[in-house]
Amino acid sequence: MSEVSGVTASGTTQTSKKTGPRELGQDDFLTLLVTQLKNQDPLKPTDNAEFVSQLAQFSQLEQTAKQSQLLQKSLDAQSASLQFTLLPMVGRRISIDRALVQLENGQGSVTYALEKNAARAQIAILDQQRQVVRTLDATDLQAGLNQARWDGKDSKGAVMPPGVYEYAVSAVDQQGASIVAKGRAQLTVTGVRMEEGQPRLAVGAITLDPSEIVEVQ
Repeated sequence: MSEVSGVTASGTTQTSKKTGPRELGQDDFLTLLVTQLKNQDPLKPTDNAEFVSQLAQFSQLEQTAKQSQLLQKSLDAQSASLQFTLLPMVGRRISIDRALVQLENGQGSVTYALEKNAARAQIAILDQQRQVVRTLDATDLQAGLNQARWDGKDSKGAVMPPGVYEYAVSAVDQQGASIVAKGRAQLTVTGVRMEEGQPRLAVGAITLDPSEIVEVQ
């Protein structure tokens, strides 16, 4: 964007800003149409068919603008309605299929599903920089859902701040072969937050799509 300076009759300097081209709207179209009628040659008036075509374009532009406004109002109302619909979820305990653990009151419950029985499993808890802060070991695990308790401390015994952490599970059978393990997070909803015009469930600093919920307790 560039500026153009000029001097008025009183000697003061005025600065005007040049802006780039903008999209013509309904009022601009009507102004152009009226100007055309005012300045047309009386001996060569605008052709009737052309004039009707221009009026039809103006009518179409006006209808499109109104439809766009109505659609936006409808979308805003729908988003607000969905946001209020999610409010009863605040404070509820939910489960989603993601490898997350929520540390609350110095305690965290790590839930994961094993494809089959495992002889050993190791759970690595990660911070926001995806650095391992603690590892938990378990043995003689059954296929299906399993849980491990985390006391909220890192490997050096320091207390970690409350929040949502990621974790990774590696499990093997008696022969040392790897077993598929899938994360299952149990989280407490702390609020509802709008993101890109859509309501999301908030769990601390992270947000979740309501469609991710597999169980509500």
